[in-house]
Amino acid sequence: MEFYPLHLLLSRLEEEIEFQQRVTTTYLVGAPKYSPETVASIQETIRRISADIKLISLIIGELEEIQEKDIKEEVLILSSESLSLVSLLLPAVERYAPFFLENLRIENKPILEKLEEIIEEIENALEKLELSSSREIIKTLENLAQSLEVSLVVGEKIIEREA
Repeated sequence: MEFYPLHLLLSRLEEEIEFQQRVTTTYLVGAPKYSPETVASIQETIRRISADIKLISLIIGELEEIQEKDIKEEVLILSSESLSLVSLLLPAVERYAPFFLENLRIENKPILEKLEEIIEEIENALEKLELSSSREIIKTLENLAQSLEVSLVVGEKIIEREA
Protein backbone atom coordinates (compact mmCIF):
# COMPACT_ATOMS: atom_id res chain seq x y z
CA MET A 1 0.00 0.00 0.00
CA GLU A 2 1.26 3.44 -0.88
CA PHE A 3 1.72 6.06 1.80
CA TYR A 4 -0.38 9.19 1.62
CA PRO A 5 -0.20 11.96 4.21
CA LEU A 6 -3.33 11.73 6.33
CA HIS A 7 -4.23 15.38 5.90
CA LEU A 8 -4.41 14.87 2.12
CA LEU A 9 -6.66 11.85 2.56
CA LEU A 10 -8.95 13.78 4.90
CA SER A 11 -9.05 16.72 2.52
CA ARG A 12 -10.02 14.38 -0.30
CA LEU A 13 -12.74 12.84 1.87
CA GLU A 14 -14.14 16.30 2.64
CA GLU A 15 -14.35 17.00 -1.10
CA GLU A 16 -16.15 13.71 -1.65
CA ILE A 17 -18.60 14.50 1.15
CA GLU A 18 -19.48 17.74 -0.66
CA PHE A 19 -20.05 15.73 -3.85
CA GLN A 20 -22.18 13.19 -1.97
CA GLN A 21 -24.27 15.99 -0.45
CA ARG A 22 -24.95 17.52 -3.88
CA VAL A 23 -25.87 14.20 -5.45
CA THR A 24 -28.02 13.16 -2.48
CA THR A 25 -29.93 16.43 -2.69
CA THR A 26 -30.40 15.97 -6.43
CA TYR A 27 -31.81 12.46 -6.16
CA LEU A 28 -33.82 12.88 -2.95
CA VAL A 29 -35.36 16.28 -3.69
CA GLY A 30 -35.96 16.24 -7.42
CA ALA A 31 -35.21 12.90 -9.00
CA PRO A 32 -34.39 13.36 -12.69
CA LYS A 33 -36.24 11.52 -15.42
CA TYR A 34 -34.90 8.18 -16.54
CA SER A 35 -32.57 8.62 -19.53
CA PRO A 36 -29.30 7.17 -20.83
CA GLU A 37 -27.51 10.27 -19.51
CA THR A 38 -29.01 9.79 -16.05
CA VAL A 39 -28.00 6.13 -16.02
CA ALA A 40 -24.44 7.04 -17.07
CA SER A 41 -24.30 9.69 -14.34
CA ILE A 42 -25.50 7.17 -11.73
CA GLN A 43 -22.93 4.62 -12.84
CA GLU A 44 -20.19 7.21 -12.38
CA THR A 45 -21.65 8.17 -9.00
CA ILE A 46 -21.58 4.53 -7.87
CA ARG A 47 -17.95 4.28 -8.98
CA ARG A 48 -17.15 7.34 -6.88
CA ILE A 49 -19.04 5.90 -3.90
CA SER A 50 -16.95 2.75 -4.19
CA ALA A 51 -13.76 4.82 -4.33
CA ASP A 52 -14.96 6.85 -1.32
CA ILE A 53 -15.52 3.67 0.67
CA LYS A 54 -11.98 2.53 -0.20
CA LEU A 55 -10.68 5.95 0.86
CA ILE A 56 -12.45 5.61 4.22
CA SER A 57 -10.95 2.16 4.74
CA LEU A 58 -7.50 3.62 4.03
CA ILE A 59 -8.07 6.47 6.49
CA ILE A 60 -9.42 4.16 9.19
CA GLY A 61 -6.33 2.00 8.66
CA GLU A 62 -4.25 4.96 9.82
CA LEU A 63 -6.34 5.54 12.97
CA GLU A 64 -4.18 3.41 15.27
CA GLU A 65 -1.08 5.41 14.36
CA ILE A 66 -2.67 8.78 15.08
CA GLN A 67 -1.79 10.33 18.43
CA GLU A 68 -3.67 13.66 18.22
CA LYS A 69 -7.20 13.46 19.61
CA ASP A 70 -8.57 16.14 17.29
CA ILE A 71 -7.30 14.26 14.21
CA LYS A 72 -8.80 10.98 15.47
CA GLU A 73 -12.09 12.76 16.04
CA GLU A 74 -11.98 14.26 12.55
CA VAL A 75 -11.29 10.83 11.03
CA LEU A 76 -14.25 9.29 12.80
CA ILE A 77 -16.64 12.18 12.13
CA LEU A 78 -15.79 12.45 8.42
CA SER A 79 -15.95 8.67 7.98
CA SER A 80 -19.32 8.52 9.68
CA GLU A 81 -20.68 11.45 7.68
CA SER A 82 -19.55 10.03 4.36
CA LEU A 83 -20.90 6.54 5.06
CA SER A 84 -24.20 8.03 6.28
CA LEU A 85 -24.54 9.91 3.01
CA VAL A 86 -23.75 6.70 1.12
CA SER A 87 -26.51 4.92 3.04
CA LEU A 88 -28.95 7.64 1.89
CA LEU A 89 -27.61 7.86 -1.62
CA LEU A 90 -27.62 4.18 -2.60
CA PRO A 91 -31.39 3.69 -2.17
CA ALA A 92 -32.03 7.05 -3.87
CA VAL A 93 -30.14 6.05 -7.03
CA GLU A 94 -31.14 2.39 -7.06
CA ARG A 95 -33.91 2.89 -9.61
CA TYR A 96 -31.29 4.11 -12.11
CA ALA A 97 -28.59 1.56 -11.18
CA PRO A 98 -28.01 -1.63 -13.19
CA PHE A 99 -28.50 -3.78 -10.04
CA PHE A 100 -30.83 -4.17 -7.08
CA LEU A 101 -29.55 -3.34 -3.60
CA GLU A 102 -31.43 -6.20 -1.96
CA ASN A 103 -29.30 -8.61 -3.99
CA LEU A 104 -26.06 -7.19 -2.56
CA ARG A 105 -24.94 -8.85 0.64
CA ILE A 106 -21.89 -8.48 2.85
CA GLU A 107 -21.23 -11.19 5.41
CA ASN A 108 -24.71 -12.63 4.75
CA LYS A 109 -26.42 -9.32 5.54
CA PRO A 110 -28.02 -6.81 3.20
CA ILE A 111 -25.48 -4.20 2.15
CA LEU A 112 -27.37 -1.30 3.74
CA GLU A 113 -27.75 -3.16 7.04
CA LYS A 114 -24.01 -3.87 7.13
CA LEU A 115 -23.28 -0.25 6.26
CA GLU A 116 -25.48 0.92 9.14
CA GLU A 117 -23.60 -1.41 11.52
CA ILE A 118 -20.29 0.13 10.48
CA ILE A 119 -21.65 3.65 10.90
CA GLU A 120 -22.86 2.75 14.39
CA GLU A 121 -19.46 1.30 15.33
CA ILE A 122 -17.70 4.43 14.11
CA GLU A 123 -20.10 6.73 15.94
CA ASN A 124 -19.71 4.69 19.15
CA ALA A 125 -15.95 5.00 18.80
CA LEU A 126 -16.19 8.79 19.05
CA GLU A 127 -16.39 8.59 22.85
CA LYS A 128 -13.09 6.76 23.25
CA LEU A 129 -11.61 7.96 19.95
CA GLU A 130 -10.69 4.36 19.27
CA LEU A 131 -12.14 1.68 17.03
CA SER A 132 -11.84 -1.70 18.66
CA SER A 133 -12.59 -3.60 15.45
CA SER A 134 -10.84 -1.39 12.87
CA ARG A 135 -9.38 -4.34 10.95
CA GLU A 136 -12.82 -5.93 10.59
CA ILE A 137 -14.32 -2.60 9.53
CA ILE A 138 -11.59 -2.09 6.94
CA LYS A 139 -12.17 -5.58 5.52
CA THR A 140 -15.94 -5.06 5.44
CA LEU A 141 -15.57 -1.66 3.74
CA GLU A 142 -13.25 -3.15 1.13
CA ASN A 143 -15.75 -5.97 0.51
CA LEU A 144 -18.56 -3.45 0.24
CA ALA A 145 -16.66 -1.36 -2.31
CA GLN A 146 -15.77 -4.45 -4.31
CA SER A 147 -19.36 -5.67 -4.24
CA LEU A 148 -20.58 -2.35 -5.66
CA GLU A 149 -17.93 -2.41 -8.38
CA VAL A 150 -18.64 -6.00 -9.44
CA SER A 151 -22.40 -5.42 -9.45
CA LEU A 152 -21.93 -2.30 -11.55
CA VAL A 153 -19.73 -4.09 -14.10
CA VAL A 154 -22.14 -7.05 -14.36
CA GLY A 155 -25.09 -4.67 -14.73
CA GLU A 156 -23.32 -2.68 -17.43
CA LYS A 157 -22.56 -5.85 -19.40
CA ILE A 158 -26.23 -6.84 -19.25
CA ILE A 159 -27.26 -3.39 -20.47
CA GLU A 160 -24.71 -3.55 -23.33
CA ARG A 161 -25.97 -6.98 -24.39
CA GLU A 162 -29.56 -5.76 -24.51
CA ALA A 163 -28.68 -2.63 -26.49
